[in-house]
Amino acid sequence: MDLRILTLFFVLTVAVELGKASDLFDRFVEVAITRARTTRGLAFSMIGVTALLSASLTNDVALFLVVPFTMLFPRSPGLTRAYLVILEVLAANLLGAVTPIGNPQNIFLYARGEFTPGSFFAAQLPLSAASALLLAAGVLLFIPRRTLPPPAEKSFEVDPVLAAAFFLLLAAEVASLLGRIPYLAPLLLSIPAIALLGRRIAEADFSLVLVFALLFIGIPGLERGRLYQLLDPEKLFGHGPIGMLLSGALLSQAVSNVPAALLLTPAAASHQAFRGLLYGVTAGACGSPIGSLANLIGAQIYVREGGRPHFFWKPFCIVSTVLLVILVLFASGLLLLD
Repeated sequence: MDLRILTLFFVLTVAVELGKASDLFDRFVEVAITRARTTRGLAFSMIGVTALLSASLTNDVALFLVVPFTMLFPRSPGLTRAYLVILEVLAANLLGAVTPIGNPQNIFLYARGEFTPGSFFAAQLPLSAASALLLAAGVLLFIPRRTLPPPAEKSFEVDPVLAAAFFLLLAAEVASLLGRIPYLAPLLLSIPAIALLGRRIAEADFSLVLVFALLFIGIPGLERGRLYQLLDPEKLFGHGPIGMLLSGALLSQAVSNVPAALLLTPAAASHQAFRGLLYGVTAGACGSPIGSLANLIGAQIYVREGGRPHFFWKPFCIVSTVLLVILVLFASGLLLLD
């Protein structure tokens, strides 16, 4: 058990619940999308909001906040909501990954790979920039330019006390992740935060804490299994940066990128190998529906809010597979240039 990692996920969950309870996130998304006047303007706004929220709160949380707002817009000839949600899911996976807390596996790899804030950002920025260009091309390709009807109106008043508590706890979380304060400091701060939330704490989703706790137990057992020994991608591609990139991207298609990161970390023997693995599990979120848990979350919210599954999954698989191939090739070029 890596208690530091589990503590960070616990504190992040409490901080996110403070932000939700304050209506800060809803207000932020509302302001961003209500200013959009065209379908393409809306798409770019939602991609930007998703990227910012993912980089700050993890990709899963961002989709819970953004996708329901997207589904508030009425159906119109110029607005294909399935494509909007697909672009948001991809933005959550690829653009939010620029920070250590953008994706769940990033926190783990940041700590184990001994990255500094500067080295992590420098590693991920080129891949995220390439992803942003590809998503922009996706907007131009799939979203026709049409005047947009206004969304259903909602009004959100931000609670200043809960919002301030959110920023304080998130700042402590980031400081702990960067090694500036002990990891127990944000944990202690989360106690009054929980008291401030009251009964609302029961609505917090602590699943990431449980998932990582179970993975810390289950991964060593899986590594000893015959099936893993037979299909071990490390043996197919090697332990170098390119090998870790290909292994991470391939294994993510079968088991999702979080377990893939944990499974492959012991084989990463150098900082460059960790960089290759980071690229692999970031790009590996694309392609398979289970490449990232965020893919399933985005689809689930889309269907829950009235969308049809086949309108989502068919274009998602095509678009994300193309992105997977392009990003793996691009990441390979980045590693070869070093």
